[in-house]
Amino acid sequence: MYKVFLVEDEIVVREGVRNNIPWDQTPYSLAGEAPDGEMALSMIQDIKPDILITDIRMPFMDGLTLSRIVKKNLPWIKIIILSGHDEFEYAKEAIGVGVDEYLLKPVSSQEMLKTLDKIAERINEEKEKLQNIEKLKAQLRSSSDILRDRWLLDFLNGRIPAAEAIEQGKELGIDLLARSYIVLAAGIRCPPEKEELFVQAKIIFQSILEKYPNSIWFSDNEKNFFALIREMSDNEEETAYTIAQALKYEIERKTECSIMIGIGPKARRIGEAAASYLAAKKIINYGISQGLSMIAGDKLLPHDETGFDPSQLLNIDGDMLLTRLKYAAKKDIDSLIQDYTKTIDKNFGENYMLIFFTFGEILIAASKIVEAFGGDIRNVTPFSLNQEDIKCIADSKEIFHEKIKTLLSSVIEYRDAHSEGRYQLVIIKAREYIDRNFNSVDISLYSTASYVGISPNYLSTIFAQETGENFIEYLTRVRIEKAKQLLRDTAMKSADIAYETGFNDPHYFSSIFKRNTGYSPREFRSINK
Repeated sequence: MYKVFLVEDEIVVREGVRNNIPWDQTPYSLAGEAPDGEMALSMIQDIKPDILITDIRMPFMDGLTLSRIVKKNLPWIKIIILSGHDEFEYAKEAIGVGVDEYLLKPVSSQEMLKTLDKIAERINEEKEKLQNIEKLKAQLRSSSDILRDRWLLDFLNGRIPAAEAIEQGKELGIDLLARSYIVLAAGIRCPPEKEELFVQAKIIFQSILEKYPNSIWFSDNEKNFFALIREMSDNEEETAYTIAQALKYEIERKTECSIMIGIGPKARRIGEAAASYLAAKKIINYGISQGLSMIAGDKLLPHDETGFDPSQLLNIDGDMLLTRLKYAAKKDIDSLIQDYTKTIDKNFGENYMLIFFTFGEILIAASKIVEAFGGDIRNVTPFSLNQEDIKCIADSKEIFHEKIKTLLSSVIEYRDAHSEGRYQLVIIKAREYIDRNFNSVDISLYSTASYVGISPNYLSTIFAQETGENFIEYLTRVRIEKAKQLLRDTAMKSADIAYETGFNDPHYFSSIFKRNTGYSPREFRSINK
């Protein structure tokens, strides 16, 4: 089944494509539609269709601009341009962008289906070409490329100092200088009886990375591929997730292989690139060991391997102790206590007020950590917090330390137990934003990503992986549930309900409503009176 996305500002044309083609009798599904390129962009990013049909002249963002962005970020998508202008310059520019077909309006359903069939045939031909073993062998890399891979592996394993690496890299034609670095690792696993698919996957990996001049790709001897992404600005995370999504989609669509992708943390200096590489490799090794096939950052790793990721607590204000509690593992408790209590340890017992003040500071920091995960410190501490029990902490330094140690140990256990959903707070925040703004026609993957403070590609990836549905599916479900409520409980017209729930086209609303419920809005209201 090929997913088709339609972008057209003329309602009549959209309705014609939507209603006059018997989609359920074809190998195509109309996965979504939008009235302009700007609104379509985030939906396309989320749905990832196989074929895009777009008008050439639209408000806000025209079809050629949209096509140019789509070809850059989602290069596998085939594009059909619709135009009312039989002008050479339009066609010439469309060809330069990489558009696959150029149709003049009006377009009949038969002509559209014929064009879709032509595009589908082209997709299949590309897949068959990749499966041609002789072609694959001809594209295998040379011995000089293998030497280059070994050098990159030595550098990223920390065996070559940064200054030497810059000079040696120049001799190999590798420019390592950049503002920052991120390493992407891809572990590919193919059926044992079809090892030739690994070579096919390797070529797909190479062809995608070639579109990103700031990336350096290489492989190791363990069927893992890597990309060192160099950036001159601050958008390397967005680039990494764009590449990751393209890799996962293309390799899993065109081969029978599965792919686990790990994205290491940003390195601000070239000397830190090795840490990003090692983290990315650790992520794919862990993911493969768990049978996973996904895109992930280091939040995927168990706490004992990462020392706990504190991103969920970054908004908490506090002193040194609170900051360290965000990161601390159990093994860090002794040194944490030693550093924080050294002032009173020297002359313990001489200043009871300072002892209780210090304990109070520790208790407040611990309470903020627990509250960040919705808990109550009184239910977490292994001892009572009443006045009589607290008094004993000043009896001796040993009792004081033991009380603090058991308190912090319990808090860290609570923190770790309640942060197993690595992206839980991000997803909750995104859902809350959608639930509050679903009725706005301006809500999009981009506006939601901006609200939660991460890139659109990153949000798209983790939202689908954590919730089991993509951003558009969740937004549509929220809108449809609200529409169902309004149809049951009010006398509002169907068109008004469409606008009330964020749809700017009542006919499109009716189509989506029926697709999701099996009934038209009128039928739904009739059976729910």
